[in-house]
Amino acid sequence: MSESPELFITAIHVPADSEFSAVASWDYYKIHQLVSKGYTNPRNARILFRFDIEGDAGILFIQSRSEPDWSPLDPSLRSLIVGPRKLDLPLLEPGIRLRFRLLARPSKRVGDKLSQYRGRRRPLITEQEQRDWLDRKAEAHGFSVEQCILSERVWYDSKKGDTLFNGMPKPIVGIQFDGTLAVARPIIFREAVSSGIGSQKAYGFGLLSIAPV
Repeated sequence: MSESPELFITAIHVPADSEFSAVASWDYYKIHQLVSKGYTNPRNARILFRFDIEGDAGILFIQSRSEPDWSPLDPSLRSLIVGPRKLDLPLLEPGIRLRFRLLARPSKRVGDKLSQYRGRRRPLITEQEQRDWLDRKAEAHGFSVEQCILSERVWYDSKKGDTLFNGMPKPIVGIQFDGTLAVARPIIFREAVSSGIGSQKAYGFGLLSIAPV
């Protein structure tokens, strides 16, 4: 059995009313560009990130399989960085309960092999669809959801330049899941923490953050 890869975590703390927080809340592609500066090979680093607002502080969490070098960032931003440090996961055993947060874009594939829509994804809109999606992901990744609160988060993608009929940028909608889980299969669950859950990880989705209950 191969050993689990090392994980590194960095946190960038900024005031919630700062320009950085405004950009992070508005445009995740720019945050993707910023995060990538810390790695010589971003693809191999398996980067996961998420921007949270907690009270009067914004925190950009960055997790990866290789240790980042933040020297390319602006000095004013480097002074706000905590880490990187090795991520020490709690002892994972069947039945252990943990608090978790996951930002994701619940969706399903549409179109069969002969359809022009083959491979496209449809976002899951209703809360029940989104909860069912999370339960399916949990089963596949070695845990079960005990309780969970869902909140919608909206931002935009400057890379594509998609606009609505009125010229406003096209929104990207994600769902933040906050709750408690129970680990069923520790090895598979550890891989979920390492690799993330769901699609579009390059845009700030998929980082599964855990903490003791």
